[in-house]
Amino acid sequence: MKFTTTIKKLQDAVGKVILAVPSKSLDARFDNVHLTLDEGQLTLFATDGELSITAKCEVTSTDRGTVGIRARTLQDFLRSMYDTGVTFDIERQQVSDLGVVHIATDKGRYRMPCSFGAKPENLERNFDLAIGLQPAELQDIIHKTLFACSVDGMRPAMMGVLFEFEGNGITAVATDGHRLVRCRKKTTTETAEKHKIVVPARVLSSIQRLLQNEEVRMAVDAERRNVRFQSENVELESALIVEPYPNYEAVIPVENDKQLIAERVQIHDSVKRVGKFSSIGDLKITVQGDMMKIMAENASEGESAQEELPCKFSGEEITIGFNSRFVEAALAHIETDEVSIELSSPTTAVIFKPKHEDRQEDLIILVMPVRINN
Repeated sequence: MKFTTTIKKLQDAVGKVILAVPSKSLDARFDNVHLTLDEGQLTLFATDGELSITAKCEVTSTDRGTVGIRARTLQDFLRSMYDTGVTFDIERQQVSDLGVVHIATDKGRYRMPCSFGAKPENLERNFDLAIGLQPAELQDIIHKTLFACSVDGMRPAMMGVLFEFEGNGITAVATDGHRLVRCRKKTTTETAEKHKIVVPARVLSSIQRLLQNEEVRMAVDAERRNVRFQSENVELESALIVEPYPNYEAVIPVENDKQLIAERVQIHDSVKRVGKFSSIGDLKITVQGDMMKIMAENASEGESAQEELPCKFSGEEITIGFNSRFVEAALAHIETDEVSIELSSPTTAVIFKPKHEDRQEDLIILVMPVRINN
């Protein structure tokens, strides 16, 4: 089996599928990228048993066949090369599933082992629920939710993003127990019934890297256990998280009667600066009238910081404590010039929203306060 292509084309395809290759595996098949040649079309496939990625690469060939090559070895070789024409000539050893890949470029000859053993296959599934999303909308959902996913393996559902489909809308939710993001978008297709799935954070991170500017088709299988994201040249299929997601609606306060409006960048930069003066990363915010104070201290080192910022505030004076990193992250994922912050008491969750002049908010970020010492 023999084919010719360019280093860049093959490098791009390998770089996509290798996201599915596990760093450590007990099954050698999962260490390989599998190349299937079919008369001018090279299809690359890699999987870790739960996540699989398929990519296509244009080649010149009239041969057919499938071979497995160690993914890291192939990627390291391609990364070290300049862009030039390359020919792969795969030779099978007699009475064996092993073989040799002979690689030729304009300046060199290279060899690496390969195998003709069984390729892990994706099971045939009935993907009966199809969702249409614009590429920019999907990327925006991932960007605004992924940061709030939990990394605690004891709470597997929270290690993913909840997607709720109903009518022509989609609601995406992520939480780690200390903060929560809810993002709503319109879809290009309509769903007759309400459906819920939890997509692993790792899958969405891969989508973020793979399909930045491509039209994406999202589909869910009939058992609601697998999801597929598909573009023209890339397909990603993964198992879903089947653990029940927490009732996020129960923790979103509906009676926060105090509202603060201020310049988002000013608060973000202030929180970032002042937070560095805290021994444990917490800060205290006091709001009264048209002024907010952001304070932090490290008493053991004799360090402290305080900044004052103008704002618009309706309600009685309030002092509330936060983890500075959570506030900083919330403000970093809001894109409007002004931010609306809704509060109630020092122990009630605080809601951060974009301040829109012409439309309703489609994003809320909830941050739990922390106890502070007066």
